Parts: sequence; C-alpha cells; structure tokens
Amino acid sequence: MRSITVNREVPASPKAVWDVLADFPNIADWNGGVKKSRSTSDLTEGIGATRHCDLKPVGTLEETIAEWDPEKKMVVNIDSATKLPIRRGVATFELSSTDDQRTEVRVGYEYLPKWNLLDKIIGNSLDKQLSKGFAGFLEDLETAAKAQAN
Repeated sequence: MRSITVNREVPASPKAVWDVLADFPNIADWNGGVKKSRSTSDLTEGIGATRHCDLKPVGTLEETIAEWDPEKKMVVNIDSATKLPIRRGVATFELSSTDDQRTEVRVGYEYLPKWNLLDKIIGNSLDKQLSKGFAGFLEDLETAAKAQAN
C-alpha cells in the first residue's frame, strides 16, 4: 500500500468541521471533486454507514465508515473504485483543536494501486496527484465549515 498525508488549519471550530464531515451521504454538497453522492445504507452516520460517490470528471467510489469518534476522528474505507487507478484505500480524518475557532485537520490516505506495475512506474506521480486532490478537499472543507459556523 502507498500512503500520503495532507494537513490544513481550518479557521472554524472542531464541531463545525465535524458537522460537515459527519454529513456523510451529502459530500457532493460541498466537495468540488464529487458530482453526486448518496447513502447506500440505512445508516447515514457512524460506523457501518455507506455511500456511493460519482466523481468529477469520471469515476465512482463505494465507501464505508470504519471508525467514528465525533469531533476527533473518522476512518473511511474505500471499498471499491471504478475508472480510477486505485483498487481500494483507507482515508483517516483527524481533527485537533488549536483553539476554540481553529482546527488542525489531518488527512491520511493509504491506497492500493489497481496494478502492481502502475505502482512501480507512476507511484510517485499518483501520490502527488492524490495529495493535490486531498488539498482541494481540505480547501472545500474549510469553506463549508466556515459557512456551517455562521
């Protein structure tokens, strides 16, 4: 498995950031990289909740929440991906308060490329591309969390 990590200090409380992340089925409402999203289980939050995401410009993800510690940590398993160079992955979102209105958000992403050859040839390029994508995710999360706080 390969891994990347991105961080961002968000000028919003951990509660505001968590409220955005915890609205699991509706990630498309605020994440510019997701075209459509929907719940695929009776649960919409907490361990075992699942969702389907149609990505921009192409690709889909099936995801399941594996760990849920409100305002602190969420772990999401990427169970399957189509039209993407990954087989599966695990995204870990960790929040820590720097003060009442600032939250350090850390995203760790471990993934398995679809083809072993791909890992050897373009693994570093794929890491950079995914890091850029998660940096955009954190930018969109900041915008949504600041709106949530108001």
